[in-house]
Amino acid sequence: MKSRIFVAGLACLACCLFLPFVGNAYAGEDPSGTCVVHSLPSFVAQGEFANTATVGDVITVSCDPTVYGTGSKIKVTAAQLYTRCKDSLLWLIPNPYSRTEGRGVTVTLDADGNATVAVLAGPECAAGESLVSAHMEEEPFETFTTSFSVLPPAPTPPGVFALPATQIEDAGSSGVATIIEAEFAAGSEKLVRIGSEELYARCREAPHVRWISESGEETSGVSELTGLRLDNDGNAFVIAIGDSSCAPGPSLIEADLESKPFTTFTTPFTIEPPQPGI
Repeated sequence: MKSRIFVAGLACLACCLFLPFVGNAYAGEDPSGTCVVHSLPSFVAQGEFANTATVGDVITVSCDPTVYGTGSKIKVTAAQLYTRCKDSLLWLIPNPYSRTEGRGVTVTLDADGNATVAVLAGPECAAGESLVSAHMEEEPFETFTTSFSVLPPAPTPPGVFALPATQIEDAGSSGVATIIEAEFAAGSEKLVRIGSEELYARCREAPHVRWISESGEETSGVSELTGLRLDNDGNAFVIAIGDSSCAPGPSLIEADLESKPFTTFTTPFTIEPPQPGI
């Protein structure tokens, strides 16, 4: 009997110790379920010279459309990241497409209560965690938060990755945004091509896809970018904006070295039809 009580006590203690860690997995989410802010959990700082320690993020706000829906205004702010990255944040809004700089940007929720914005931060970002906030610009003026961490430069697993790999398109424009990150082992300062014929065709209205490089330079109306230079850790990334009228479904993303050994990696990026994200 004593042994059973002892075992039960240990089980109870383990559960109590574990509960705080379970809660942390949902840190920043509104317990009422009105809205939630989705961000990449972290991003490894990349680039060299003028682009040293540059990072990217894609932030989506999803609200209950019966509370905050069509036309509701919400301001996405990353004040800590702004300071951490030498007062340099470039915000990229898919719907309607626009670019703006500063601590934050106001976006408009679609009929499903969603809004997406990509951000290019840097150069010279300092490693560490930053708060990302979404402030409703109408009563009752609620605020919803999550976190985003800048990681110091380091080699990452080889491959090409869409971050996020799946995204709900905007109900108003059918626009999307994702980050395409490539890593090549022993690829220091080699040139790489990143592209997607499928995504270009899937987003049917010109300019189809807008590619934003680590420097903030934009190239539109093409299915690929060539001559992207990997940093000394073998990393490079671009932000891809599906401009409008993107049809739901998967698109193959390709990344390949433009010199020996001509390594090629692929990954899917899936667009989901308009729907509530919460």
